[in-house]
Amino acid sequence: MTAYTLITGIDIYTPHNLIPAGVVAVRDGKIAFVGTKTGARRVVSGPGLTTLDFKGHIAVPGFIDIHVHGGGGADFMDGTPDAAANVLETHLKKGTTSAVPTVMTASEDDIVRAISAVLELRKAGKPLPEVLGLHLEGPFISRDKYGAQPEKYIRPFDVGTLSAFIKAAKGTVRHVTLAPEIPKAGALVRYLKRKAIIAAAGHSNATFGQAIKGLKAGISHGTHLFNAMSGLFHRDPGLAGALLMDDAVSVELIADGIHVHPAVLRLVTRVKPLEKIVLVTDATRRTGLSQVPPRTAEGKLYGSAITLDIALRNMVDWTGLPLTDILPMVTSNPACLMGAGNKKGALRKGADADIVILDRRLRVKAVFLKGKRI
Repeated sequence: MTAYTLITGIDIYTPHNLIPAGVVAVRDGKIAFVGTKTGARRVVSGPGLTTLDFKGHIAVPGFIDIHVHGGGGADFMDGTPDAAANVLETHLKKGTTSAVPTVMTASEDDIVRAISAVLELRKAGKPLPEVLGLHLEGPFISRDKYGAQPEKYIRPFDVGTLSAFIKAAKGTVRHVTLAPEIPKAGALVRYLKRKAIIAAAGHSNATFGQAIKGLKAGISHGTHLFNAMSGLFHRDPGLAGALLMDDAVSVELIADGIHVHPAVLRLVTRVKPLEKIVLVTDATRRTGLSQVPPRTAEGKLYGSAITLDIALRNMVDWTGLPLTDILPMVTSNPACLMGAGNKKGALRKGADADIVILDRRLRVKAVFLKGKRI
């Protein structure tokens, strides 16, 4: 059994509560204690104690990105373990300690190749964010709202194709983005529910009525709210309106100020329960090299070029809400959505010691992955 590592001199955001001048004790990759220095003395003892003082800094749970495509010049669709590792390393440096790699619409062979490359990461032998599962963004989406997805690979839903992807992923598919207005959408949603996979609405031109029908069938999540979906219009609230109005449904937001206007981001925090908002990057291979989001030849946005620390800072600045309100959107909210709330997304005893140290401007200064400093 290893000795304790004590992280001191920090204000701790758990994320919902603040512990001023707190202490986090780590042992065997887990959090052994969170609290005051006085309390730590009663719990932490033994030879070989290591103390790391981050006086004047903030400790928060590791960030969790449930919608990410690329970074560092690589993309999961490159279909190699090296490319997948490059993506995850890029985001780890900025505090993302867990991720859900996103596989986009493509040929069946390319989708399976990308899935296999992520599964091969288990043999990488290097510190990487924990993969909490896979996100299939398509191919059962709308030809009217495909965004930057390759239109030629969009296909009608059939059980055989989807089951082949799920089989290739060896049970790791966590959510699937689909358009609720496509033929057999109800059957697709019900199939996903039987498999305990989240049905997410996105890349859709659904009317409000079609969207409500999809929600009643079991859609429980919205992929990058407002982007590549029918918008909120006073004569037809569209998919965006349906997602906003259902308090039981979670939604993703890309908080780069380009995909969604800061005023609209602020509006969503007033309409949706805060625990149902998840900040995502939808990051592309450009992430880590530039903060300018790429565009297709037609001028369509092609994902973002941000990391979650940037999204966090932006949301705090633009909404005026306290850090205890915004921080769960990159920690406990995605952890619970992915079924990992028992070990991720919070600084509490027994959780994985995924810890990010921030300065007072919320810039990343240190990252601990299961207790080891990266």
